[in-house]
Amino acid sequence: MIPEGKQRRYAGLIIALIALLVYANSLGNGYVWDDHNVLEANPALQGPPLDLFSSIDVTRDYEQLPYYRPLTLMTFLGEERLHGLAPLPMHLVNVLLHALAAFLVFRLALSLCDNVVISALAGLLIAVHPVNTESVDFLTGGRNTMLACCFAVLAWLAHQRSIERGSFPAAIAGGFFLCAGMFSKETALMIGPFILAQEIVDHRHHSDVLVARRALRLLPYAAAATVYLVMRWKTLSDLGIQISILPGFGADQLRTIYKTPDLLARLMDIVYIIPRYFLTIIRPTALTPRYDIPQSFGEYALPLAFAWALILAGLAWILTRGRSRTTIFGLCWSAAFYLPVSGVVMFPSSQMADRYLYLPAIGLWLVMADQAVRLLKSRPAARKYGIAGAAIVLLLLASLTVMRNRDWKNDIALFGKFAEQYPEDAYAHAGLGNAYFGERDRDTRYLDLAEGEYEKALSMNPMVPGVHTNMGFILLARGDSEGAVRQYTMALAAYPLEKIALLNRAIAYENLGRGKDALLDFKRFLSIPGYELADARPYAEARVSELSQ
Repeated sequence: MIPEGKQRRYAGLIIALIALLVYANSLGNGYVWDDHNVLEANPALQGPPLDLFSSIDVTRDYEQLPYYRPLTLMTFLGEERLHGLAPLPMHLVNVLLHALAAFLVFRLALSLCDNVVISALAGLLIAVHPVNTESVDFLTGGRNTMLACCFAVLAWLAHQRSIERGSFPAAIAGGFFLCAGMFSKETALMIGPFILAQEIVDHRHHSDVLVARRALRLLPYAAAATVYLVMRWKTLSDLGIQISILPGFGADQLRTIYKTPDLLARLMDIVYIIPRYFLTIIRPTALTPRYDIPQSFGEYALPLAFAWALILAGLAWILTRGRSRTTIFGLCWSAAFYLPVSGVVMFPSSQMADRYLYLPAIGLWLVMADQAVRLLKSRPAARKYGIAGAAIVLLLLASLTVMRNRDWKNDIALFGKFAEQYPEDAYAHAGLGNAYFGERDRDTRYLDLAEGEYEKALSMNPMVPGVHTNMGFILLARGDSEGAVRQYTMALAAYPLEKIALLNRAIAYENLGRGKDALLDFKRFLSIPGYELADARPYAEARVSELSQ
């Protein structure tokens, strides 16, 4: 018989190995979506590493977003130095991070329930569930989340060891992990209340431990949070995207650039989003890079009412008959880590995305594993069938994940699948158009394909970001300068700081003999700070000099 200690080590390693195997076919994938901007066209990755701690995480030069994630960018910078940002090793790093996260979730569950079966099931769920493919396969969209996840769980485990062994160095290590997690993504901050709760629970059982000693153990976490918040506040304040009440969580400047719904509207959206997330977990066969939130819930009233009835009934059962330490912890974890991505604190990004579930769903995996094993224990006759059923479910989930990895092979595959699943979605056709547009240098026929997808997108939603700019490029390339001017003007109406639209509209104006208009656009282009196309500034300066004569 294998000793218990070895069982735990083997179980954790097997879970990590399964995560690696399930995502092995993603290693041949390339860049998708914002990877091109963040990795290929990001000047921050060419500078000194320490400069990343005084800059924000953006995808385009005209964006001003409160995303302060220097450690994530540092991993990309390190890879740029090592292998020039080749996609295969970058995907390997993401897969390894996911395998580590699955292993750490197993250890987290063990620390709560001391049950290998429950812990292994929780670890396997995060390892194979296809809802996590976006976090693993989307290099720049998921790296920050997985880093934050690993560091947050490591902070929890380190503090548990600090309490059990009375080890202050373990608390220092926990503070370091918390700090690293926050510098990877701000959501790691939510592990703080759980670490504080560890001390409160331990105080109830060991009240003889001095309060001063407990305060000393918590000091590294307070120091880590203070360092992070001060550095975040200073960086975002210097860039003009800061408010004083909640450091780094919003700014008046953001509201002038991005149109966001008010708090009440965002809270109402959650009424739809939470059941939609549950549906995605239960039926992960229609995953998509973008989810649209209905403007009106009228036609969804009955399904939403039914879904919320099921959610509240399940919650009531769990809090009464299904109550356990692991389950309560899982519920609290899901609520805490969902809060930063719920829309209550508004970031100018998507309202809903699969990658937002990576951290909150850990709590759900704990609850599901705990309740499933408890149910089987209470019915010994059904145990054999339950084990077989769990194995079948895990195999199906793993198979769906392997298939979903193929959808993330490149932009054409990802958005082609999106447009196939949701043919009436403007963003699906815009994304597919962008994918074709990105291949225009390889074959000019892709411009025709891009134009067709853009026309579909604009017929559904004339304000889809980026479409007018690229349509202007297509028309300009075909010699239709007047049509290009119209497209660039519409693009600039939505994003006044979009430099490429200004530059190309100036060129189109020149083609039409409108020198004064061209001069104004060239000057506006030169006045906007940020990175730009190679040789664009010297060209614009030369045109200003000539047109000014």
